[in-house]
Amino acid sequence: MKCPVCNHENENASFCERCGSNLTEVASTSSPAGASPDYESAAASESEYTRWSSKQDSPNHAPQDSSSNTSAPIPIRQPQEQAHTTENQASGDQQNNQWNNMMQNEKVQQAKEVSKQYASYFLSVLVRPYQAMKSVGEQHSFNGWLTMALIAVLSSTYFLIAFSSMEIPGIFISGFIRPLLLTAIMLIIAVALMYIILKVEKLTFRPKILVAQYGALLVPAVAALVLANVFTIISFSFSLYFVAIAYIIVIVGMNAVVFQYPLNRSKAAIDSIYTVLIANIVLVYVVYRLLLETLLSILSLFYSSFWRM
Repeated sequence: MKCPVCNHENENASFCERCGSNLTEVASTSSPAGASPDYESAAASESEYTRWSSKQDSPNHAPQDSSSNTSAPIPIRQPQEQAHTTENQASGDQQNNQWNNMMQNEKVQQAKEVSKQYASYFLSVLVRPYQAMKSVGEQHSFNGWLTMALIAVLSSTYFLIAFSSMEIPGIFISGFIRPLLLTAIMLIIAVALMYIILKVEKLTFRPKILVAQYGALLVPAVAALVLANVFTIISFSFSLYFVAIAYIIVIVGMNAVVFQYPLNRSKAAIDSIYTVLIANIVLVYVVYRLLLETLLSILSLFYSSFWRM
C-alpha cells in the first residue's frame, strides 16, 4: 500500500514504515481503486450526465425556453390604449359640449323669462306710471335698474344714429360710449339726490323701493326715446322733441318720488323746498353737461375731419 504522505510503498502494514502514518484510515476513504462497484457505477453515470449536459448547453442544441428568453418581443398594445384614450377624450368633450349647451339654453330661457316679465311690467306701468309708483315693492328694484339701463342705451343709440350719416371717424366713441356713460352717471346722481333729500329730512325708507319707484316713473321716458330713435330716420328735427320729453321726465320723476314722502316734519336747518330746489339745479346742470359734452365731442370730430380734407 502506498503511503499518501511520503509515497512509500508498504506491504500489508497498518502504519507506514518510513513516516508512521496510519494507512488503515486512508485506505477506507481516499483510493478509488478500492471503491465499491456501486460507487464506480455512480461515478460513471455522473460522467455520462456531465457529457450529456455539455452537449445540451452547446449553441446548436440550446433549449428554447420562452420564460428565460428576455429578448422575446412583447405584444404592443399602444394603439388600442391610444384609441381607448381618444374615445374617453371624445366622450368627455361631448359631455362638456352638452353641459355648455344646456347652460346656454338655460341662460336663454332665463333671458326670455326676464324679457317677458319686463314687457308685461312695462306695458302695465306705461298706462298709469304714478299709480304704479305707489304700489311697487322691493321686488321691482331690478325693473327700476333695467329701465335706467334702457334709457342710457337708447340715448346713446339716438346720438349714434343721428350723426352716423356724417361718416365721422371715431363716431362710435363720441356718439355712443360717451353718451352711454354720461347718461348712466346722470341717473345714478338722480337716485343719490333723492337718497340725500330723504336722509336730510330724517325719513325712514328703503333704498330698493326708492329705485323701484323712480324706475316706474321713468318708463314713459323709455317710450319717448324709442320714438326718438324711430323718428331719427324720418325727421331729425321732430325726434328732438321726444329726446327733450325723455329728459324732462327724468327730472320730473325725481321730484314726484320725493314729494310723495311727508317732507318738512323735522326741524332741519333748511326748508324742504330749498333742498328739493338744490337737487333740481344739480340734476339740470348734469343733463345740460351731458348734452353739451356729447354735442361738442361730435362737432369737434366733424370739424377735425373737415379740416383734414
